[in-house]
Amino acid sequence: MEFKIEKHGAIRVVGVSTPLSKDIEKAYEEGTALWVKVLFEGASEDEYGNGKICRELNTAINVKYPDGSLPKYNGFFGIETEHDNGGEYIIAVASPMPENNSLKEYIIPAHTWAVFSGKNFFEDEDNADSFIRYEERIYSEWLPSSGYEIADTISVQFLLPTTDIENAPFEIWLPIKKNRNTTTNQPIS
Repeated sequence: MEFKIEKHGAIRVVGVSTPLSKDIEKAYEEGTALWVKVLFEGASEDEYGNGKICRELNTAINVKYPDGSLPKYNGFFGIETEHDNGGEYIIAVASPMPENNSLKEYIIPAHTWAVFSGKNFFEDEDNADSFIRYEERIYSEWLPSSGYEIADTISVQFLLPTTDIENAPFEIWLPIKKNRNTTTNQPIS
């Protein structure tokens, strides 16, 4: 599995969330339901990926900071918190836009991240190339032999900008720290 190690400072985002169940299968369903709501709720039948919340997030991502710059992270975040005890799934964008009635502020904490790239974010979970199967392989194959351990109860999916939703490129970010019992020669960038 190809990956890179990156350090990111805290990232302020605005978005929407849903509570997650403790059960992994149910939690995936709840996260998927939130994506469907974001992408489609309030859109006409021919407006694939143009739901009301999606339009609000696209507006937020184009709000400039006081210095005139746009957000560094130009894409949608899927953020999962505290999965083992239930938690929350958040769909958000980096933005200086203030909270409003529908978009709330969240902070992705600063971490060193293992970043894995993939495509077809919205592929059916039964497909071997789906996001869900890819994430399972990261935890079952890569993590045990990587020399790293999970550093926090958050995981991040970053959906890169695209007009091709069916082949949507994405990244999976895992917060990591060196495993105390193992050394690795992987550089931190």
